[in-house]
Amino acid sequence: MRNLIPIVLWLLVAACGAVVAWQAVKSAISPAVTGQDHSKVPGAVFENVPWKHLPDIDQFKLTDQNGDEFDSAKMAGTPYAVSFFFATCPSICRDLNTQVSRLNDQLRKVDIAFVSVSVDPENDTPDVLNRYAQDYDAHAPRWSFLTGPKHKVVEIGSHQFNVDVTPATHTDNILLVDKWGRYRDRFKWDDPYDMKRFLEVASQVAVETKPPLRKTITTRNALAGKKPIDLNVIPWLHEFHLTDQDGEPFFSRELTGNVWIANFFLVDCPGVCVQQNEYLLKLKTTLSTRFREDAPPIISITSNPTVDTPERLKSYANRIGANIDGWRFLTSDSDTLIKRLGSEFFGVSADKTNHSSLMFVVDRWSNLRGKFDWQQDGQEEAMLTLIEQLQQEAAPTGTKMQ
Repeated sequence: MRNLIPIVLWLLVAACGAVVAWQAVKSAISPAVTGQDHSKVPGAVFENVPWKHLPDIDQFKLTDQNGDEFDSAKMAGTPYAVSFFFATCPSICRDLNTQVSRLNDQLRKVDIAFVSVSVDPENDTPDVLNRYAQDYDAHAPRWSFLTGPKHKVVEIGSHQFNVDVTPATHTDNILLVDKWGRYRDRFKWDDPYDMKRFLEVASQVAVETKPPLRKTITTRNALAGKKPIDLNVIPWLHEFHLTDQDGEPFFSRELTGNVWIANFFLVDCPGVCVQQNEYLLKLKTTLSTRFREDAPPIISITSNPTVDTPERLKSYANRIGANIDGWRFLTSDSDTLIKRLGSEFFGVSADKTNHSSLMFVVDRWSNLRGKFDWQQDGQEEAMLTLIEQLQQEAAPTGTKMQ
């Protein structure tokens, strides 16, 4: 009998420990269900980012398991989850896609699509992917298995989602793009908490009826809203960080939700730049009268940033009477950035010796939609008409000027 007492006590202690451990597990996974603050989950690394600072995913085209073209522009209005795999992977990729299959089933009543991109496109032909998809009863467009040129896969993975896409080291994350084309969040497929969180976030995103322009998003997309450390690692500029006339940082994503007008100029330009900015001063009055509170902001970018400092820009704006709300003058600490911004974002030349005198109209989703010569008759009305059309768009159209 004496020998039994220590054993009983030991069992009671073990049972109490098990209860405590179970409560800890429950508290770790419950936020995904209850809507509590995700950032309090042990081991989770989150960023609180204004939605408009989330990265925008550029349009891409690949080929699905049926041999049909997949155009991401057609996903506007539908959230989609992106993952990377290759068909000959015998273990982890299979487990990943089994998890995606579960998510697909659990979200069967939710308007969402799944996109699985092969990191071995040379071997993963549409026929191979078709047979592979059959193992998961996957059918496009609900669940698309994609292949295409290797450089396009690298562009999508490395440069848009900032993840590794080599067969040996490709990401094990599932990446969620919301219906407005923003890279919303990332989730580890083998983390039970993250999978619960995915179900919650995907369901919330699917029922959004308008962009959450003024909301802050809690996300594991840690690069959201961050200035790139090295400009050379970005193959194509579709957004930019500059500095305004008050020395404040300016991020092009801040303009999400607004149609806006841009131009290039030089502070020391004595001719056409002065005339254009005088014209813009008059146009600002026209915009305020015609569009009232929806008047498009004007963004004037110097093409000689090493000379045109914020102090010079502020003095220039004061001198021409352009120090008014809704008009910002921008510069940079990099000539290279301005040149690339001109050629890659606006499609024109922009440097201290040769810059475009056109005016540019950019839509609510940071897509260049029109170029206008303010010196030609009829161009102003054409520009104002385009602005009216763009302000009526409720979702990205995938249409961009080439």
